[in-house]
Amino acid sequence: MRHGERVHIVGSAAVAPLALGSLVLLGDGLGTLLSFPGQVVGYMVAMGVLVGIGVSPWVLRGEGHPVVRRLLCLLPGLSLLVMAALPTVPVFASLAMVVGLCIPTLLAMTRGGAGRGMGYAGVAGAAGAVAVAAVWQDEPRLGLAVAGVFAAFAGAFPGPVPDSRRAFREVRWMLPDYAAVGWALGAVILPAARLLLFRFELFGADRMYHLLAAVAGGCVLAFLLGRLAGEVQLLLVVAAGGLLLVATAPWAAGVSAGAAVVFGAAMAALSRLDRLAGGRGAALTATAALLGGLGAYGAEPLLRMFAGSGAVLALSTIPMALLILWSVYLTPAAEAGGPPLALWRLSDAERSIDRLDLRAEAGEKMAFYGPGSQSLLRLLSGEARADGGRFLSRGVDFTKATAARRTELRVSHRVPAVPGDDRRTVAERLADLTVSDPWRVRAVLEVFPALAERRGEPAADLDETGALLLGLAEALLLRPRIVLVDARGCDPGLAPVLDGLAAGGAVVVLAEPPVPLTTALGAHAHLLRHGRPADELPHPTEEELTASLDRGRP
Repeated sequence: MRHGERVHIVGSAAVAPLALGSLVLLGDGLGTLLSFPGQVVGYMVAMGVLVGIGVSPWVLRGEGHPVVRRLLCLLPGLSLLVMAALPTVPVFASLAMVVGLCIPTLLAMTRGGAGRGMGYAGVAGAAGAVAVAAVWQDEPRLGLAVAGVFAAFAGAFPGPVPDSRRAFREVRWMLPDYAAVGWALGAVILPAARLLLFRFELFGADRMYHLLAAVAGGCVLAFLLGRLAGEVQLLLVVAAGGLLLVATAPWAAGVSAGAAVVFGAAMAALSRLDRLAGGRGAALTATAALLGGLGAYGAEPLLRMFAGSGAVLALSTIPMALLILWSVYLTPAAEAGGPPLALWRLSDAERSIDRLDLRAEAGEKMAFYGPGSQSLLRLLSGEARADGGRFLSRGVDFTKATAARRTELRVSHRVPAVPGDDRRTVAERLADLTVSDPWRVRAVLEVFPALAERRGEPAADLDETGALLLGLAEALLLRPRIVLVDARGCDPGLAPVLDGLAAGGAVVVLAEPPVPLTTALGAHAHLLRHGRPADELPHPTEEELTASLDRGRP
């Protein structure tokens, strides 16, 4: 990402939490100034957010509304300045809803940064809001003006338009996690402030300084947790634990520490989610987070009718737990000791493979026919990048691993070999795979006499048949979990070699093999149509497979 583009995304990422946080945290003072309850401020903003959720997809669609997007980035800051200059109920009510209207689009544009530093910029915006509330707690108009200046400056750097194509099916499994992040952040701010006031008798700016320390600590924890905890659900469990710590803390410092844990874990989870989403479904993911936050914000006063702020915080972990369980249900299990090949809704960018679910145990042989069979090999080898779903092997997620990394770890191996401009001879290339046991190379070359005759030739000069034999020889030496064979024109006489690889525990995946080869192997045949299996034949005869292929041809 270029430096200028990064600055623009970071700028827009800070606007929403700065404007929203300033309004909420200065709400009591502003309510006193305008003679209405402080929480009404939050309700006004919430109404604007709900309208903005409906407007956001239209604003983000295509390249046709750059002026509208720039205006929405500037409006929160300008609205705060006007509210500070003209503190009347009609002006305040209208512009508070305008600020809320802009929030969904701003958060969606932030998602275009694929999470790299954007969550931390959001925390910085929140820290700015808490700092403003701490310094100008007794002068809310001035605090609102200062927040407006900084928000307008940050809004001058609008982010790029994220990619929302094929949104729902790409990010569906992440939406509960986004909602849980929003719930955690929405559940902690006001209850923590109330606990500091009523349980520990901290008034005015003192409360805000404790919250400021919590947000600052959250920035550090977000950085650390983002590197120590890889799974989003684990980070959300840590955030829920932070809520319980705030609820039960016997000292004011414990409330700050618990709030820091919530902020840090939630922001680390948000950053990881954004990296996984890669900007796709930006409006949906932002909406899920906002609805989670609004749900927590709205539930808090209702629950306070029956319980104190500490009990409300403890109860707020229940919806988080339900959201985490929902996410676990939607996310494929990466069980320890799982199968060597497990696909969960795997897709490529062209949709040659579209939400493919597949599971294969060691020793299975599968033959794929039809459009998408070659794309499947590229996805499994790492030559093509998945545009959705997951690829697991033995419980480990290799979806984002490069082709070189998968080969290095002996997860998958591509046949024919693709030497490129490799000027090593065939013998040298094979010897480099078995430095500690050179005799294995001689044994493998005995299996392929035609390859043995060309052992002194550069690998890059091999024809298609030679590259096929070299790839199989490498597979015999490497013993990968998955052998991926582009089997067009593959001699059925090579069936014993492929059978031997399967007998050694490899999953053998063939694309477009000759019918005699499939039947000789006793492979499970899959006929792909529209990116998914349209017909499956376990161990077919030549007649059955030929008839199925004839039916599947247009």
